[in-house]
Amino acid sequence: MVTRRRFFLVLGAGALAPCPSFAQQQPKVWRVGFLSLDTSRSDAGQSALEQFPAALAKLGYREGKNLAIEWRWADGRTGDLRELAVGLVRAQLDVIVARTNDPIRAAKDATRSIPIIMLNGSFPVETGLVESFARPGGNVTGTAYVSSETIAKQMQLLKEIVPRARRVAILWTNASSTRQFEQIVRTALDRAAGRLELRIQYFEVRRPEDIAGALEDISSSNFDALWFQGSSVLRTRIDQIVAALLKRKLPSIANIPLFAEKGGLIHYAPDVKEFFERTADYVDRVLKSAKPADLPVHQPTRYELVVNVKTARAIGIAIPPAVLARADRVIE
Repeated sequence: MVTRRRFFLVLGAGALAPCPSFAQQQPKVWRVGFLSLDTSRSDAGQSALEQFPAALAKLGYREGKNLAIEWRWADGRTGDLRELAVGLVRAQLDVIVARTNDPIRAAKDATRSIPIIMLNGSFPVETGLVESFARPGGNVTGTAYVSSETIAKQMQLLKEIVPRARRVAILWTNASSTRQFEQIVRTALDRAAGRLELRIQYFEVRRPEDIAGALEDISSSNFDALWFQGSSVLRTRIDQIVAALLKRKLPSIANIPLFAEKGGLIHYAPDVKEFFERTADYVDRVLKSAKPADLPVHQPTRYELVVNVKTARAIGIAIPPAVLARADRVIE
């Protein structure tokens, strides 16, 4: 009788004990938003889709396990950013990553509570995205991209490659939500051109559909070279832009990666891989309870100079040996 009673007691206890598979705590799934002015089909979009999750995976965050990424693309249309940002806020995310100034501004306007990580913010202090590099304040921190020094270096390289250059076309987008940003960039370009005795003329586009007209205007004028702003709007038509430059045999430099690889003459820009790695690190620290206000903004430490010698031959330009010697990559 005692043995039988013990048997049922043990059996009952076993029935009440939690099953190991249910007792094991399921990992928390972190929800990260990604807001960009690019299109997902562009080179920049594809780079983000590949490199951002890869950088997070190195830190232990894997989609389908403990990570879910909400991607939002504006396809070059600045006017869509506000609605996209509000949608991300409604999704109750743990952190939002915003790429370039307009998406960063849209995210900042949409929330003061969700942490925002800048990816490639330009002049973030001057444009009011953060209070300072050392102490960002608020809910925004991350990586800075373009500076006055970077623009000066690009113009110097352009002059070094084309010593005869006197007139330079500036293809750019003033899609930023603040006139302040426009003035900062123009001031940096004007100063750099003045020191090199270059005359510059701006050709502005606001939408991807405006690019063809701007390229026609540039082609019909007597310019010696072109500086290409790597805005999200312009990146949606980079093949179109490169084709026009080759047809016109116009030397060019851009501040975005992949420009020379796509057929442009030269690009000098921060190393894009470093930015994704740094951005992932900020996301990791915020998810571990760090406050954006206390995380200093990162400025680029690695730059990449890429020269397309094949394009140089096609447009009749001889790249100086000193430039080739400094190049990180040469495309034959």
